[in-house]
Amino acid sequence: MASQANESIFHGIPASPGIAIGSALVLARNEFSLEQKKIQSTEVDNEIARFREALGKTRIQIQELQLKIQKILSEKDAKIFDAHLLILEDKTLMDEIEDTVKKDKLNIDYVFSKTIERYIVAISSIEDKYFRERASDIKDVAERVLKNLHGREDVFLDHLPGERVIIAHDLTPSDTAGLDRENVLAFATESGSRTSHTAIMARSMQIPAVVGTRNILTLIKSGDLIIIDGHAGNIIVNPTQETLATYAEKETREQKFYEEMLKENNLRPETLDGFRVQLAANMDKAEEISNAKLYGAAGVGLFRTEYLLINSTGIPSEEEQFSVYSSLASALEGQPVIIRTFDVGGDKLSDVITPHHEANPFLGCRAVRLFREHEEIIANQIRAILRASAFGKVKMMFPMITTAEEIDEFQKIIQKVKEELTLGKIAFDERIEVGIMIEIPSAAIQADHLARKVDFFSIGSNDLVQYAMAVDRTNEKVAYLYQPANPAILKLIKNVVIAARRHKIWVSICGEMAGDPRYTPILLGMGIHELSMTPASIGPVRRLVRSLKMHDAQKLVEKSLSANSAKEVIQMSEELISRVAPDIINLAGTGD
Repeated sequence: MASQANESIFHGIPASPGIAIGSALVLARNEFSLEQKKIQSTEVDNEIARFREALGKTRIQIQELQLKIQKILSEKDAKIFDAHLLILEDKTLMDEIEDTVKKDKLNIDYVFSKTIERYIVAISSIEDKYFRERASDIKDVAERVLKNLHGREDVFLDHLPGERVIIAHDLTPSDTAGLDRENVLAFATESGSRTSHTAIMARSMQIPAVVGTRNILTLIKSGDLIIIDGHAGNIIVNPTQETLATYAEKETREQKFYEEMLKENNLRPETLDGFRVQLAANMDKAEEISNAKLYGAAGVGLFRTEYLLINSTGIPSEEEQFSVYSSLASALEGQPVIIRTFDVGGDKLSDVITPHHEANPFLGCRAVRLFREHEEIIANQIRAILRASAFGKVKMMFPMITTAEEIDEFQKIIQKVKEELTLGKIAFDERIEVGIMIEIPSAAIQADHLARKVDFFSIGSNDLVQYAMAVDRTNEKVAYLYQPANPAILKLIKNVVIAARRHKIWVSICGEMAGDPRYTPILLGMGIHELSMTPASIGPVRRLVRSLKMHDAQKLVEKSLSANSAKEVIQMSEELISRVAPDIINLAGTGD
């Protein structure tokens, strides 16, 4: 590796497209030197005073953060910090720490750390959701107290002193959501993958990002001039004047390109030979509708209801859900919205439903499987969705379907709820469309049978690739196996489309493939009716659709299905795109 005084290039996983040039802000991992030290009797009072001062600073920081969250989000969201403040008021815990310092004559850093560690281990072993969450809260508060004991400044990512490129070991989805969009130009992390929730959120917020770049914390220092290339997955440190000029030109060209995209948001996404596809938005919150409309989305192809569970002390009531769903349907003014029932389990909020630990949650009690034991939860959600259907073009979708029997089970619940609403003279759309996600290989293989039981399919490519390729999509060590363009995956998708066509139902795709232009010709050529994606991805996909001929896309599909590798498929797709829409391929770079 070249000296840091010279230009250095690090390669990672392209997580969110875009180019950014700016000064690095390195967020060090929160590791502290906590060796045991004996202190004199005369030093005890000073150690206790240091501890109490650190507690006071921590309390103020948490209260300030609580106020910020209340302004940005809501009072309910800010309440998650109440538990943090209560920990600081835990007299039993704090007295034990101070008494140990006095009795054993040990430094406060060590005593505090060891006491907290013991509490966390004990509480984490209890199979109870409340206690496990409390362990996490204690860990967060302890980290803040240790920072203050060591005199480290807390970096608030939502309020930075000027424009910065963030370099970190990892950023949680909540870290990403709280980024100061005015001053965070881009970020790069040591861990993560393209399909991690943090990466997906970065794309939604249009923040260029590169993840899975090993050891960058030791190779980059705050103040270094950095270029983040979110298309190719490159991090360039201390670039030469020539490199800087090249990327500055690329950045300007990209900004101009996206400005042009906004002017085209009313144009039909239709191929040169008349094949039309719907471009819809993936959303977590009803407040994102304005952004979807800005980019010309044809409704919402995936509304993830799991967001309602975040920071919630339990399952939202039927009325709470109805309020969200009906507002969403009304705001779309006749455009369709597909509401997906809670997809919890795996890496998604299963503790809200059940505290039981599973050895392999991704293959365990997830989504509809979880609700076999909690029918009242899914019935309430179905009621809320059905009631909301009186306010707009609402469709209902169930995730993680494996068998026809599962479809029969939820159809019975839907019918029962419909009868109850009819009896209570409560309005709903009696002909509401009900669909399923195809994200498990068994469902894709038997799509012909499942298509007889539903009104539509929505292909969840992220999980379909994960399960079919036996690859953890959040593990950067096996990221090379996460191959949406693998011919095996394409054959599964093609099988789903053929089954849908045979039974005259429509099919959409709502995974990350939908918003990546490299896959657009393939998905079009297969005959998929709707692509649902992050709103910001709609512009480039629309322009590419309008530059293609269906005949060329179909020929690409034929070649792709018999290709030797995902790399070969991507190469053929990029060759086609470079001929019909070179501006798209120049923008996209070579992500794989």
